[in-house]
Amino acid sequence: MRKTKLLLAGAILMTGAVSCQDDPEPIVSSEYEHVDAEPADNNGPVKGFYVLNEGNMGANKATIDYFTYQGSNYLRNIYAERNPTVVKELGDVGNDIATYKNRLYIVVNGSNKVEVLDAATTVRIGQVDIANCRNIAFDGNSAYVSSFVGGTGENGSVVRFDINSLEITGTASVGLQPEEIVIADGYLYVANSGQFQAPNYDKTISVVNLSTFQQESSITVDVNLHHLRKDAEGNLWVSSRGNYYDIPSNLYKLTREGANKYSAPKALNVPCTNLVISGTKLYYYATVYDANWNATQQYGIVNTSTATVEPGSFITDGTETSIMAPYALAVQPYNGDIFITDARNYVSSGQVRCYTAEGKLKWTVTAGDIPGHIAFVE
Repeated sequence: MRKTKLLLAGAILMTGAVSCQDDPEPIVSSEYEHVDAEPADNNGPVKGFYVLNEGNMGANKATIDYFTYQGSNYLRNIYAERNPTVVKELGDVGNDIATYKNRLYIVVNGSNKVEVLDAATTVRIGQVDIANCRNIAFDGNSAYVSSFVGGTGENGSVVRFDINSLEITGTASVGLQPEEIVIADGYLYVANSGQFQAPNYDKTISVVNLSTFQQESSITVDVNLHHLRKDAEGNLWVSSRGNYYDIPSNLYKLTREGANKYSAPKALNVPCTNLVISGTKLYYYATVYDANWNATQQYGIVNTSTATVEPGSFITDGTETSIMAPYALAVQPYNGDIFITDARNYVSSGQVRCYTAEGKLKWTVTAGDIPGHIAFVE
């Protein structure tokens, strides 16, 4: 790796040299790290990816980094430089990041907002104010954001806003402290955690009809649900954190049997802290604690078609022993590279680690505090 300080803005380009005055201004950074090991011609239509560094709660240290395949450079803390007039910069606790229709959406939980940026330049377009916002999903011209606050009684909400006007167009009451969202067959599925109700955690996935934008039903799974994903066959996968006592973390599959119809949840009986699906492979890791709160890490692959855990780890070169605190997990959609971040000690700079599809470490770069989420750009 080679770290370099730039003296002139504009030296780093997201997509190459500026060819005319109508091209977008380049993403720039006063500090970048060059990745010698990354081939420039092995990434298909993917131009790069954003990393959202969460920062500690109350510290107002959420930042975004960007890796560009053109030149193989990792640019740090680019939001502040592209948006120098924004007060308090990005905000407090970055909770989710996604690209959709040429825009970048950043859910900033502690600052109660969704930041909307131009995905090509990282220039701020606006924001949507949503209390205690968590995760985001998209359908058509609408964005859907889970929120711990709102709805009826202690229920959480999903807030809908128009991606063009950035105006809120509806709110649906769901379960307790909702987390990740999946959209399928005209319905919105929400994993409810009930984190604020411990030990009486929520156990359900809310099913919201997008036409009426009301919850029609719920699916009972397990306590303290978190990650919710859809595989290539339309099946749903959801992780349970457990109750941190006598109910362990677990991973469940809900097999699609038709439009808005799923089988009863099938437990795989493996702990799951985070997961990502690529093709017919589900990559996961789990942080498991013993009675003395000593942590061990597990890394694995599930065949999504057969719902079976494959033998071994998705890291095959032994370098997982140097990961202190695995956090974000992503797979490059074209070449199959596996990305895992390391939050290290949670109070200082973390790492982004790139592995081949075969599980061999390609490169490592230094990120911001608690690198928690990755979004690819095409």
